[in-house]
Amino acid sequence: DLKGEGMVHCEDAHVLDIASYCYVALGLKEDIFVEVMPLEVHGYCYSDGDVEISDKLEGKELGIAICHELTHCAQFEANGVSNEEEAYRLEEVLYEEYINEKNN
Repeated sequence: DLKGEGMVHCEDAHVLDIASYCYVALGLKEDIFVEVMPLEVHGYCYSDGDVEISDKLEGKELGIAICHELTHCAQFEANGVSNEEEAYRLEEVLYEEYINEKNN
């Protein structure tokens, strides 16, 4: 029963696929809106669940950035603050788990 549960919203199907994996893996509950756009950085996560991902990224670099920013979403949901150390630690783990699941 998904009543009351949030979800990930994104117009890019590949980005949505990775973000949706992270959403479930991280136990997120609120709506997350991911937008691919011109950015000087790889990505940015706002405390309201808006995520921006650079349109210059592709492949593993893109996947890692999505995992990193979704980790910040989980941090904001859990305690209202983001933690770069944890996000850098989890980005690689989440991405590898995503790739392993896609390949099985």
